[in-house]
Amino acid sequence: MPIIDIYGQLGPQPYPTQATDPDALERLMMRFGVDMTFVAATEALRGSISAGNAWLAEQIAGRSRFRGYCVVHPSQLEVSQEQMRKYLVKTQFAGAVLHEGYVNRPLNSEAMRMLVKSLLRYDSPLLLRITDPREINDLQEVAREFPTQRFIILHMADEHWPMAVSLASKIMNVYLEVGGLVADFDKLAEAVQVVGAHRLLFGTGMPLINPAYALGMVRDSAITPMEKERILVRNAQKVFNLE
Repeated sequence: MPIIDIYGQLGPQPYPTQATDPDALERLMMRFGVDMTFVAATEALRGSISAGNAWLAEQIAGRSRFRGYCVVHPSQLEVSQEQMRKYLVKTQFAGAVLHEGYVNRPLNSEAMRMLVKSLLRYDSPLLLRITDPREINDLQEVAREFPTQRFIILHMADEHWPMAVSLASKIMNVYLEVGGLVADFDKLAEAVQVVGAHRLLFGTGMPLINPAYALGMVRDSAITPMEKERILVRNAQKVFNLE
């Protein structure tokens, strides 16, 4: 079965890992049978969005196993809009990502609304790294206001995953990436029961997180083979308009 990993990172990491360049990351993908990975530049995630996005574009150029994310920040609205115009028209860029761990701005701020409004013209998903339960409530407000924008919560909001699952059950344009390091017993089966398998997407967070964790969570879950296939590949093909 093909596997599409919708979230990885490329570039220097603050923790020991060797898979920081495309060749090394591709070897890690091959080891675990991952066919395609969507990546964001670590430099961009940490605030240098123009330099980081440009570096990523160079690194993944001509590599069919990679798609890139344009990192955006509501606190750098004009720069983010320029970056979206530059990269989200390129086939190899799959969407935008906002890492709230590095951006101290509420998800329902006016700047965030302007950012989402600008993103609508590109028909691209927006990935969100949520670490505070208050941000889930903020996202509910914004997702209702922009019903045609696809929002993907990375790692199911980690320890706040029950709130993220509840949100996704109520709002159809919210999706969940199922990786992360929270090992609550078969949270994936509970998410499938509440949300449905069609809005869950496989992601690992590699190389910072070993792919074995997310793959094991899917393969050991008490869900059907068809639901596993949806999560591992089919949903990503649909959400990201892959041929």
